[in-house]
Amino acid sequence: MKDKTLLNLITIFGLAGSVFFLARKRGQVKDWFLIFLCKTLVSTLLDGPVIKKKYVKYPHRYFPNLFDSNIVFLYILFPLSCVMYNQFTNKMKPLPTLLSVFLFSGPMTLVENWLEKNTSLVRYNKGWNGYYTFSILSFTFLIVRAFIEWIRRLDQNHEKNSNGAEQNKKEA
Repeated sequence: MKDKTLLNLITIFGLAGSVFFLARKRGQVKDWFLIFLCKTLVSTLLDGPVIKKKYVKYPHRYFPNLFDSNIVFLYILFPLSCVMYNQFTNKMKPLPTLLSVFLFSGPMTLVENWLEKNTSLVRYNKGWNGYYTFSILSFTFLIVRAFIEWIRRLDQNHEKNSNGAEQNKKEA
């Protein structure tokens, strides 16, 4: 399969998945979008230096004159996978949540390794390998998961304080 065709198929898959996974569980849509955007930010901050140092290259990508990174991976697939991870672990206790990260970062690393060996969509240089990819993916999943938990707790505390203030006004 030609690289451009594969990239187009991955893009269609990512866009279709975005519609499905971002719209799941109506009451938490804002959480999913926040996770999506947070993962995009974290990935951009980590991917930028990796690409500038030429550890990883994306020879076939959309808008090569504007982006050094593959925007499909960085801005659609990785954030979408983080949303899926957070949906999967939403009600889990900390240890299963921690262990579940490998169910997402592992397959993604294997796919990226396959793409690196069999296509021109990804190229590793200067000693970069799947272990680095696996570590960074796992780290970013956990960072974003911790961030959304922190936001949820802030939101709960805000609601408690707002409800308490409203209750005090009614009593007065």
